[in-house]
Amino acid sequence: MQLLQEYLDFFHDEHIVLDDLSKKKNAPQTSTETPKAEPEEEISSKSISPDIFYIKISSFGYENIAPFKELIEKNKEKIESSKGLIVDVRNNGGGTDDVYQPLLPYILTNPIRIMSVEFFATPTLVNGLRDYAIKNIKQDSLNEVKRIDEDLREYRENIGKFVLYGDKKVIIDTIAINKKSPQQVIILANRNVASSAENFLFSSRQSKKVKIMGTPSMGALDYGSIREFKFGCDNYQLLLPTYRSTRLPQYPIDNIGVQPDIYLDDSITDWIDFAVRYINE
Repeated sequence: MQLLQEYLDFFHDEHIVLDDLSKKKNAPQTSTETPKAEPEEEISSKSISPDIFYIKISSFGYENIAPFKELIEKNKEKIESSKGLIVDVRNNGGGTDDVYQPLLPYILTNPIRIMSVEFFATPTLVNGLRDYAIKNIKQDSLNEVKRIDEDLREYRENIGKFVLYGDKKVIIDTIAINKKSPQQVIILANRNVASSAENFLFSSRQSKKVKIMGTPSMGALDYGSIREFKFGCDNYQLLLPTYRSTRLPQYPIDNIGVQPDIYLDDSITDWIDFAVRYINE
């Protein structure tokens, strides 16, 4: 295990994971007598002042799609009437881009350019995409299954090759901009921001009213959409990325990170306070 981990570490890719499942199964159970700390909320919001609204989201996990959409809808008027909006994504390790979509109409000022990805076609990828799609159809419809199989035909015909997702390397996303929105948007990000959370930074920074404050992010965005690959060892789980960004090789992000517009050094202990003062000044 140690030798394999040293080999995988060579790639410096946070989307390559090898887990020893036997250790997890045999791990000692935590005593029920030990009081558990209250889990920190992944999604929260508050009015810092009549002019400034604050949103925190520390995970873009699938389970947060509905709660985050509900939070935006619930606070719609406060967001629209705010002079400044602070979005805190510190320690957000990613998940799915679907989570932050409801926020984009309030922070963007123009259409954004999104680089597409190329999937490496393998049986694991094809079977995984098919299983996921079938689980999410509303009914067991043969027509739906046929449509899914047709969508995956290009991958099946190109096993062992890279297949461009869609038909363009660059997509222009013309998201409908909300008529009422904050004048300034500050996004707080640190070293632990990764994957789809870095995608959020990429999209947001194209807005003319957004400033990213903090430190460079982790840099785990060149390869993604991890899936489990069977390799003959039931006690071990191997997770590998299945796509690469069309930014490569000209614009790598892995182990570099998305750079902030305003770097916050160690002397700044309260990032939220700094963002509030920046908006008010």
